[in-house]
Amino acid sequence: MKKIVSSVALLAITSGMLIAGGDFADPVEPEMSIPAKEIVVIEDDIKYSGFYAGAGVNHMRMSEAVTSSGYGVTLVAGYYFNQYVGMEGRYMTTVSDLDLDSSRPIMTTSDTLSNVGLYVKPMYAITTGFSIYGLAGYGQSTYEVKGSDYTENGFQWGLGAKYELANGLGLFVDYLDVYDDDDFDGLNVPDVQFSATTVGATYTF
Repeated sequence: MKKIVSSVALLAITSGMLIAGGDFADPVEPEMSIPAKEIVVIEDDIKYSGFYAGAGVNHMRMSEAVTSSGYGVTLVAGYYFNQYVGMEGRYMTTVSDLDLDSSRPIMTTSDTLSNVGLYVKPMYAITTGFSIYGLAGYGQSTYEVKGSDYTENGFQWGLGAKYELANGLGLFVDYLDVYDDDDFDGLNVPDVQFSATTVGATYTF
């Protein structure tokens, strides 16, 4: 009898709680701590200022009564004030025999073309590390032919592009106009054109 009474009482209490809505607390989910991702900042190793030096190979060409052209070496040294402007000195000379093209079969000669100059170097960055630049300054170009040296001093200009690698290394290619006028040092030849194209590498200290 007691068991029946107890069962009825338990049933009544349970029914009352269900009718009242049953104030049961929602289960608490354990909080999960997710560690924040570590942000890694890659340090920029490109050097935008300082002294630099380099070398390259060139193709020099001089058009006067005949067109003389040959391959040589270029030495450069300069200083980057920042990523926008620098100063550069360079020396270029042919080391191979010159090809002489005068609308006849091409001949070769041991004549030499050379140039030395000092230039302001404005630069403009296209993307990180890659820039285009100009060269504007003063230089002396020389045409050594048959034991005689013909030289001209004056304004020179050029255009180029460079790609700066990490740790100071860089690559460049440019065109330099060293003379474009008449009568190269008394040669009495109209419309003389003297230029050089260079591909090389530099190291910024």
